[in-house]
Amino acid sequence: MRILSFLAVLITAFFSIAFAQSHVERGAVIFPENINYNPDIPRPAEIIGHPLGHRVARHDLLLEYMRTLGEKSDRVKVETIAKTHEGRDILMLTVTSPENMARLDEIKAAHVALSDPNSDIQVSDDMPVVTWLNYGVHGAEVSSTDSSMAVAYYLAAAQGEYIEETLKNSVVLIIAIFNPDGNARQSAWNHMHGSQVPITDPNGRNHNTYWPGGRTNHYWFDLNRQWLLQTQPGPQGWVAKFHEWMPNISVDHHEMGTNSTFYIPPGVPGRTFPMIPTESIDLLEEVTDRPRDFMDSEARMYFSEEGYDNFYIGKGATYPHMNGSIGLLFEQARTLGDVDTIHGKMSFRDNVRTYLNISLSIVKAGLELRPRLLDYQKRFYAQGQDMAADDDIKGYIFASPKDKARSYHFRKLLDRHQIDVNVMDNDVTIDGFTYKAGESYMVKTDQRQYTLIKGMFEKITTFENNTFYDVSGFTAPLAFGMDYAPVGSRTLDNAGEIIKPTFESAPVPERASAAYVFEWNEYYSPRALNRLLQAGVRPKVSTKPIMMDTSDGRQELGYGSIIVSTGWQGSELSDDELYSLMATIAKEDGIKIHATSSFRTASAGMDLGSRNILPIEKPNILLLVGEGTRAYDAGEVWHLLDYRMNIPVVLYDKRNLSRLDLTDYTHIIMVGGTYNNDDALNNKIRNWVRSGGTIIAHRQGAKWAGETLLNLIDDNETYPLDRQDYASRVPNEVENIVGGAIMRGDLDNTHPIGYGYNRREIYTHRDTLIAFDKPENPYATVVKIPENALASGFASSDNQSRLAGKANVIAERLGQGSVILFANNPNFRAYFYGSNKMFLNSIYFSKAFVRPRN
Repeated sequence: MRILSFLAVLITAFFSIAFAQSHVERGAVIFPENINYNPDIPRPAEIIGHPLGHRVARHDLLLEYMRTLGEKSDRVKVETIAKTHEGRDILMLTVTSPENMARLDEIKAAHVALSDPNSDIQVSDDMPVVTWLNYGVHGAEVSSTDSSMAVAYYLAAAQGEYIEETLKNSVVLIIAIFNPDGNARQSAWNHMHGSQVPITDPNGRNHNTYWPGGRTNHYWFDLNRQWLLQTQPGPQGWVAKFHEWMPNISVDHHEMGTNSTFYIPPGVPGRTFPMIPTESIDLLEEVTDRPRDFMDSEARMYFSEEGYDNFYIGKGATYPHMNGSIGLLFEQARTLGDVDTIHGKMSFRDNVRTYLNISLSIVKAGLELRPRLLDYQKRFYAQGQDMAADDDIKGYIFASPKDKARSYHFRKLLDRHQIDVNVMDNDVTIDGFTYKAGESYMVKTDQRQYTLIKGMFEKITTFENNTFYDVSGFTAPLAFGMDYAPVGSRTLDNAGEIIKPTFESAPVPERASAAYVFEWNEYYSPRALNRLLQAGVRPKVSTKPIMMDTSDGRQELGYGSIIVSTGWQGSELSDDELYSLMATIAKEDGIKIHATSSFRTASAGMDLGSRNILPIEKPNILLLVGEGTRAYDAGEVWHLLDYRMNIPVVLYDKRNLSRLDLTDYTHIIMVGGTYNNDDALNNKIRNWVRSGGTIIAHRQGAKWAGETLLNLIDDNETYPLDRQDYASRVPNEVENIVGGAIMRGDLDNTHPIGYGYNRREIYTHRDTLIAFDKPENPYATVVKIPENALASGFASSDNQSRLAGKANVIAERLGQGSVILFANNPNFRAYFYGSNKMFLNSIYFSKAFVRPRN
């Protein structure tokens, strides 16, 4: 106790000096001047070539500085934890005392053991607290990234009793740049448009980055939504390190609007995910007392309990709360240099200094609350076991029949979150659906990640507060299109061993003398088809099911099956090369290839030369991007086609579309955004479609195409309201939105856009009221919105009623071309594996349907 009392006095005395006094001059010296610094540790200016905060640091020099600290300081270890799509390193700094550095593995193992309910480890006096400081998840928020150098320098170079005690009792983890690709883009912009004389006018080009800006990663994903989804390489590296360390505090440093002040959590009361313990938010408030002390000491304005929340568990400030940690979000007014604001001139240097002090206040909080934070971590997981014992749901069973790859990716996601999965040893039938042994899996709730499991598998549709900062529905098995159900204890007896996810290749096919055939149900079937088309092969698609004899016996193959003849290809591929290509598809795409020696089938009236088996053209795809399009939507399309499916796609600036010769392209993809009515351009696009082109559009792009090209009506976006008091504006508006929910649809899986789906029920993400009245063509509605469509998340009953019966996906012919409309985004955050295939079908099967004669 005496030691703790002495330490508390020492810390208080230090911070009373380090945090200065009220009314400090903005842009004052960054580092506290009342202590000594190790002269052998270089300051940032020695590497980046200018004083810290003078201008935005070049990305490569920031990384060089961090690596230099690792070389010069025995307190700092630097490692690469992931590489981005563009090949840049994501660095993690581990900062602690040299003595702790020598026993780092021991500290890590003991700390992680606290999260194991079956471990008998106890919190000891010499167990350090682990504090994780995260910077730059949004690459454009540069005071976050640049302040990481100030924090790293201070922890590496500061001298005195306080820092010695801090590093003896703490392990501080620093990720300087969560998003190197976005930050490199932003820092390059700032250097390109920087002036010798500081330009503070907010209208200046230096303060306004061109589309898509530096916020997002290479494929334009918002990485702060990726902690749960894990579709990008950077977040996969972060979460792996998170579970390797299980930090007690995890902090995200952000920027918001230039005319804002400063946000300190907690967020809006009543907007916390229900599985987050009350004690977690109580501890959060105690931790944030320290940054408030700093802000008050310098008369700096801030706000709490408004705007932001802790509901969506996939954000960096909320995911930790689902893992026994305290997640924090800080937001300060944005500046890309010195800029004039409604509060006066804002200094980039001062922003860097502010985040240095905020970060140090969090390190202080971890130190002072160390015993409580460590004890809470242990009790969080113990209490999870108690809740699992009291829960009637003992597990979740799931399967994706005839689609091994989609099942693999879902199990891989669970594995990244340290969730164990058992394979089913016996068949189980629930609500008329049979989960087959060896193809179905079980997630038992009685495991250490009980809280996160409930967060990922439960369908929540009622809320204390119906306003959300982000999405309200994110039930993972629905997004992946899984058949799944909660089960009780009796079903657990049918579960076998815990298995790790491995991608399952298909067997090497037999050689075919007539044709190779494969079904369209597997997730990577479009990638396989693309391989064939790029190699010059001429595959065809069956618009009816086929019964045929193959080297694997008689097979019943469904709608959308792909037929590749060994002859009459017009291709330069030899028989051996074609066979090698089919073997590659089996191995790398996991697709079962059937070989046949005859074009005769067992299907009445339809052999493999039937008119119901149509040729597939090689697409040349144009994706509209740039100003006026939503970068997130465009990036999700680009990521799906380019990264997952290896399908080439041309990115083209929407503003220049009127100049382009469209005849070179087969498909134009129009994502969410703003689309103006230009008669000349509208006629150009309409004529291109009538001549054989295909428009694929979603969200606002679908609204434009539906109205302009197909004369479809969407009247859900505007509606009259009775007179209301202004104070009721926010609650009333909330009732008239769809809060990022998951909604059910009725899919026509006999339609070419529905090929590859084994059931009619499909789930999609929805965050708008865009939908279409029933088209005149009775066969054009691919997905219809049923009554009571809400599956997970928030949508008011009024909005559900207004959407019911409307068309969510429409596929219509226009002349020789096609217009395919998705009212929602089928590729949302690369997480909705279950609706991806409809989008891909719209590329390859856009001519596989016809308009009825009458």
